[in-house]
Amino acid sequence: MNGGEINSRYFILHLGVLHGSDRYEVHLHMEREPLVRDLQEELEKKARVMVANQKLMFRGQRLHQCPDTSLSSLGIFNGNQIILIGEKLKGAEDTHYGRLLSIEKDVQLIDDVLELICRDFEKIKENATNPRQCSNLLVDLHARAQRCNQDLNKFDQVANNVTVDSSEYEALRKKNEVLNRIKDRLDITNNVSSAISTYGSQTQS
Repeated sequence: MNGGEINSRYFILHLGVLHGSDRYEVHLHMEREPLVRDLQEELEKKARVMVANQKLMFRGQRLHQCPDTSLSSLGIFNGNQIILIGEKLKGAEDTHYGRLLSIEKDVQLIDDVLELICRDFEKIKENATNPRQCSNLLVDLHARAQRCNQDLNKFDQVANNVTVDSSEYEALRKKNEVLNRIKDRLDITNNVSSAISTYGSQTQS
């Protein structure tokens, strides 16, 4: 696959965002047209201004009032500059939120690995002609799934160890999101491991 084919599959948008004296570079690479909401969610991570507190301005337009509108339909293209207004998180809450974001990114990497494991598993089932070779591949796949499980359990422990005060509403919300995501991925990993083991037993019988 060449670069042109990759670019044709994705919408790529690079924007500058001013927030007081701070400037942020936002890069959106998506399989659909980026919406205002996508920009808001990215700024929540980068600028630590929560979506509910954001006011986004572009050439007199109040972008935050139309979150489900595509950025291109508002005349926003590569290199444009957006103005962000809103109070960012402070102190301990900002620190805790940032730590949880880092854990969330690690979990997202596991998502990519799980997708590859599932894809490889399907290929093995489609092309299972050599039982011995199939068995070796399944052992490798199962080991990869188990490593994902181990990593997710570590992330779960680290996230649980982030002590968030009940007054830190946004950090608490993010912690719950991260823990729920980890739990969901653990369930998926366990199901995938079980499916690989079951299929391996069937091919050997």
